[in-house]
Amino acid sequence: MAAAAEKFRSVIANRLFVFDMDGTLLSNTTACIEIARATGTLDQVTVLEQQFAAGEIDAFRFAQQIAALWGLVDRQIVRTAFKATPKLRNIEAVTARIRNGGGISCLITMSPDFYAHLFYDYGFDFIEASEFPRSLGEELLPAKILNPEDKAVIVRKLCQDRGLEMNRCVAFGDSMSDYLLFRELQHTVSVNGDPTLQAFARYRYDGLDLQDAFLAICNQLLNDHPATERPDTAER
Repeated sequence: MAAAAEKFRSVIANRLFVFDMDGTLLSNTTACIEIARATGTLDQVTVLEQQFAAGEIDAFRFAQQIAALWGLVDRQIVRTAFKATPKLRNIEAVTARIRNGGGISCLITMSPDFYAHLFYDYGFDFIEASEFPRSLGEELLPAKILNPEDKAVIVRKLCQDRGLEMNRCVAFGDSMSDYLLFRELQHTVSVNGDPTLQAFARYRYDGLDLQDAFLAICNQLLNDHPATERPDTAER
């Protein structure tokens, strides 16, 4: 284990690793679907998910609808839903490897923060998610709801704040909501991804163990010549 950690230290150190949540860390499901199961609103939320995927509603309209449907969700219900959600194996092992290797881990999702923040228990350094009201009468604000384009903005700001190079970031995602972020980066990983993102991503992983995916990517990074890491640019 120590030998493996030392082997990959050069490719982990001073590098930001970004993870999508829905469909990536969560296996073939989303936070909203799992909360819907726990609150008896699965049929309604499934329709909203389909409308969002089809582009019929945007992220804010989706958030408005689920906020109206759920109101203030009891935090114990959220924890129960989170615990029951199928996830990739060894998420904590990967965040530990990143931290011990001198890297930084970040989870970015458009799903509610009251669910996503439970992943802090898995060792993530940063978690960015859509911010929902915490009390009755509090308004749901458009600026607090993340859109696909926000992912690249957040990553760029994290890199600037932490003194990291954008072109060294590694992003893990599964769907076209990750496309705009993938377009900005050199090192992109499709995790059980849809066909369009698979074709666009530099690397591909199909399976249920995040550590397997992570170690495979580290091997690729170790073997890549530094010249393949292009200058920091939004063009692809």
